[in-house]
Amino acid sequence: MNARFGTDTQSYVVFDLDDVLANLRDHLMNMLVRQTGHGIHWNQWHEYELGSVYQTTTERIMGWVLEHRVLESASLEPHAQPAVHTARQLGHRIAVVTARGWHPRGVQLTEEWLVANGLDVDELHLVPAFGDKSNVLRKLGRVAYFVDDHVGHLYPARTLPEVCETLLIDR
Repeated sequence: MNARFGTDTQSYVVFDLDDVLANLRDHLMNMLVRQTGHGIHWNQWHEYELGSVYQTTTERIMGWVLEHRVLESASLEPHAQPAVHTARQLGHRIAVVTARGWHPRGVQLTEEWLVANGLDVDELHLVPAFGDKSNVLRKLGRVAYFVDDHVGHLYPARTLPEVCETLLIDR
């Protein structure tokens, strides 16, 4: 158990989903290359908003993601199951906080994906696309670790007294 929170209370390990537990980047990139004709690999993405990268709009990208069922096609990251399992064995509750709130079936398809990929989580929280995850972290109370692939989500979390450590997955 995390020393900052003591051993008498259970804390959370909070994971982002896309490109932390789920490999979305390969599926999203392949779809964007097909749709736009711009052969830009995800390792050349240096910003969160991909419209300017692929010379289109965010709305169009979101439409393509829905049409081509990109979220549903995400694959499991190799480290995902061991990471969730280890966090649980250490006594933490597991939460997933993801910016899939824009998707009309975001909760349902994310729950189905988690079950299909054998990820046992205690809580699932969706925020809007480009939304702030800090409010969810505050409500969880005690967060030993918050793991995300976007520094824009980690910076605000670092200032919260509820969050002990933030970890960046660099994709």
